[in-house]
Amino acid sequence: MSAVLRELASLYLAVALLLPVALLLSRLALAVLARLGAPLSARQSLSVGRGALLLALVLPLVATVAHAVAPAGPLFTFERSVARHAGRLPGPAWDAPPPRPAERPRESLPTSFPLLPAAALVVALGASVFTARALMRHRRLLRQLESWPRVRSVGRVRVVLGEEGTPAFSAWFPRLRGGPSAWVVVPPSVLGDAESLRLTVLHELQHHRQRDTHLAFARLVLTGAFFWHPAAHMLSRWLVSLQELACDEALVAGGRAQAHAYARCLLQAALTLPGAPPLPAGATGMSHPTARRIEMLFQPRPLRAHGAAALLSALFLVLLPLATLAQGAARGRTVTLAEAKALAESSQPAGDLPVVVDAKVVEQLNRLIGTEKGRAFMKRALANLGTHREALLTGLRAKGLPEGLLAVAVVESAVTNMSETDGRPSLAPGMRGAGVWMFIPETARRYGLEVSATKDERLDVTRETQAAATLLSDLHTQYSDWRLALAAYNQGDKKVDEALAQGGSRDVSALMASGRLNDYTATVQAGLLIVRNPHLLD
Repeated sequence: MSAVLRELASLYLAVALLLPVALLLSRLALAVLARLGAPLSARQSLSVGRGALLLALVLPLVATVAHAVAPAGPLFTFERSVARHAGRLPGPAWDAPPPRPAERPRESLPTSFPLLPAAALVVALGASVFTARALMRHRRLLRQLESWPRVRSVGRVRVVLGEEGTPAFSAWFPRLRGGPSAWVVVPPSVLGDAESLRLTVLHELQHHRQRDTHLAFARLVLTGAFFWHPAAHMLSRWLVSLQELACDEALVAGGRAQAHAYARCLLQAALTLPGAPPLPAGATGMSHPTARRIEMLFQPRPLRAHGAAALLSALFLVLLPLATLAQGAARGRTVTLAEAKALAESSQPAGDLPVVVDAKVVEQLNRLIGTEKGRAFMKRALANLGTHREALLTGLRAKGLPEGLLAVAVVESAVTNMSETDGRPSLAPGMRGAGVWMFIPETARRYGLEVSATKDERLDVTRETQAAATLLSDLHTQYSDWRLALAAYNQGDKKVDEALAQGGSRDVSALMASGRLNDYTATVQAGLLIVRNPHLLD
């Protein structure tokens, strides 16, 4: 699974988590203000609703950009601080935990099923089907509008006469070719009443002025993208009701309609079309008026110039940290490239083995901390490291080698002194060896270890560590690059020489990306990041 897909999935899930929070907080804030005797006007409430939706969509992206600009490393529990784990760990941190029951031997560490790509495909298909059906209904509606008789034109808006039983509504269609794109539909029942006709047209034209008909497509995209999410549909319906109230208020407050005449028009529409079908998605109208709309016409309309801005500012301050937490919860244990680089830099001891973070290292790191079997392997490795740490370090220090090479033993055997026939997994590809450092017989004999039917010095931690230190020292002398030395430790110097000759580069990242070297070096570097930052397994 690519880093881009992981990031898109985390953004999508973060928005999904934030949508119900934004809906609840905005509605609760408006209700509290009304309860305190300081209600906002209908138009201001509409601004708050739209602003809350925009915040829910934008803030996860803002949090992502901010974290990419200044990443501090991954943090998987709220009570922890990355700074507490950024430096070299003290000695006691390596102490082995209390003995646990022995794990059932496993032959390998299989890659987990790509659940997230499958889920992303299902969501994408569902969203496409939902949106495509809505767009097809829009297309049929447009053909219907073009067939209905025109009553008049108001600027670029065409007013047409709907069929019997059709409610009044307005609609807008983006059109590249000529022809009207803004429409107002009036029902035949209002033709006999000039005042009702005038108020109906005014109401629908107000929807166009407020850009309700344009934003209807944004709501359509939102409900399509989150077709499975009840909060997305609830938020869309709430915005529709706020649009109606805002239109009513604008007409009456602006003096273009008298409250009594407007209320009579609303009541007439309710009585004439009591069972009118729901409006098409993307269309807005004055059908199905409620008692709340009529009551609002006769209530004092508060004028608080900065009420909506103040409330949206408060929502921003509340939702921003929630967006950060939502993104973290949505991402789970996935580490980004920027986070891994920040973590490598902050936890790099002076003079120790450097960690060069690239896409392969991030991929292996997420495999180790993001899967149950990878986490189990690394937890066992850190526990065993508490037992063998001093013996391993003594052999490395005798050759003047960096402490970070402990990660080789972590990847090879989970620091388990096991025979070739042991069924416990190894992260190292290729032929299986024995001991903590997983020497194969040929290499073990070449470096002075006895491997016979009666004795196997690969299982002597002290002797095998001395041999491993000598081998690693020789490889580093040969290549003057620790990543190439690690590659040669697993694949042999002949394979590395061949890769260097064919690839025309000494960049291990490029050689791994081209397939000339396997992922062993990346796995060791990912293991070293976990050794230096064990909180990744919490």
